[in-house]
Amino acid sequence: MKIKLIALLAMCSLLTGTAMAQVPQRSADKKYLLNLDKNGCALQGYDCVAMFTQPDSTLKGKPDFSSMFEGATYWFSSAANKTLFDASPANYAPLYGGFCAIAVAEGNLRPIQVWTHQIIDGHLTVNHNAKALKLWLKKPEKNLQTAQKMWPTVSQKEAKYDILKSGETQESLAATSFEGPKK
Repeated sequence: MKIKLIALLAMCSLLTGTAMAQVPQRSADKKYLLNLDKNGCALQGYDCVAMFTQPDSTLKGKPDFSSMFEGATYWFSSAANKTLFDASPANYAPLYGGFCAIAVAEGNLRPIQVWTHQIIDGHLTVNHNAKALKLWLKKPEKNLQTAQKMWPTVSQKEAKYDILKSGETQESLAATSFEGPKK
């Protein structure tokens, strides 16, 4: 029993590490940075349309249902969600290239944890962790306005995950800071 549990935990850790890796890349028009995973996917392959239609859940998309928008690949959990996205991708894509919204408001680019997604004034935002989400939600409309003003400048910065300590990775941080959505 103990060996099975250890094997299961090792497998989950390996899969989570791969899914959580985030790599900054320039948008198709080279104007700003995108926070993509190693597959070139925004939101680590999670379905952004489902974040609007089922806001209390995060659904992993499938490569079979994928679309490109502004240099990022988006995966969807269903053909119907892909169709909705394709009709109006700017309405569903995350703001700020998929970087942490509160960090953008503060003038920085930070990685995200997908479960922190929120729809604010009809826009999809994501944040770094529970602490960042809590800061964002204290004044969401004001933070949105500030981030909107900051984004043209912040998007030109080099993305540095300088909040990580020596030897720490986004994956190890995610494993220690995950608090999950409050219900």
